[in-house]
Amino acid sequence: MPATQTTSRARTYALYTGTPHQVACDAVAALQPQAPLIPAPAQQAQLLLESEVFYHVLNTQRYFFEYPFGIRYVQPTSQGIRLHLENNDSLDSLLSGLLPGRAPMRTGRDQIYGLNGVRICARTDRGIELRRLGQPTSIRLTGPSRRAFQKAEEALAQRIQTNGGEASWLAGDTWTPYEKQWDAERQPLIYEQIWRDAAWLPSGLLRRLGLLHTVAVPQIVTGHESRLGEWWILQLEHDSETSLRRAELVQALTDPHHGLPLELCGHRDLTPGGSLGLVLLKSPDRTATLQLRYDRIDYPIKEDRAEMFAAIRRRTSALTGEASLPTMPGSSATG
Repeated sequence: MPATQTTSRARTYALYTGTPHQVACDAVAALQPQAPLIPAPAQQAQLLLESEVFYHVLNTQRYFFEYPFGIRYVQPTSQGIRLHLENNDSLDSLLSGLLPGRAPMRTGRDQIYGLNGVRICARTDRGIELRRLGQPTSIRLTGPSRRAFQKAEEALAQRIQTNGGEASWLAGDTWTPYEKQWDAERQPLIYEQIWRDAAWLPSGLLRRLGLLHTVAVPQIVTGHESRLGEWWILQLEHDSETSLRRAELVQALTDPHHGLPLELCGHRDLTPGGSLGLVLLKSPDRTATLQLRYDRIDYPIKEDRAEMFAAIRRRTSALTGEASLPTMPGSSATG
């Protein structure tokens, strides 16, 4: 492959994944000539696990980080995905959402939190690898150091046990009795057919997480799912000095080569000037819908997070300009 083409593909790869330049170049160099830059998971089990991971990312990462969700960049392959975490705080938050634990409830019936049946199958100098028992899956987490992972894991296990629960991931290469019961009763969301049909969307978004800071410029991103995973909502909050870059994000998400099978179905501003509004994207087969909600919020900058906000400003100020979304008469962004 010509050097200029490799460089171009590396730029596109970095755009979607957020990876540093050299990491992107190495990833592209390792690909077969006709292989997609952002591959889909080869196994359905991997796709479903990634859909759960994205669900937990949205439900646990509600703090300010330099990068959305505290994830600096991702490295997707057909066999799995690696998430590079920003710092110890994002590591603590994500581990608490992913590692499975049994927690007693006031109703008298216990509940499993995290990824049911998932275990730490490998440890490296800077991270861990997660797999679901009996399945060809892989979620790799890389962070500040092995010690940081160890401390976060120990603290989480202690909290769970102090509250009368069970750190299920410490059970080794076997299911705990309650995990078995939870799975046999088809409690995990991935058993819902609507969720399974739509799982390509959260998995695909996880694999393109870099777009939320290489193309879009929100200071923070939150979100949730609804309708058993058929709808996914991302809330992008911008400060008053940045553009919204909605059209640029939509273009990247719907790109026929590197994006997802989504179509722009509607958009509308809820306030004059376009500072609050919605963008609606749907798959042609109507299995999944993505709603982008945007707003401007100037959060008070307290002394203990002044450095974080300065880092966010440096990130968001690197991208300027804004294209216009196409006019869509008669469309709606609420479905």
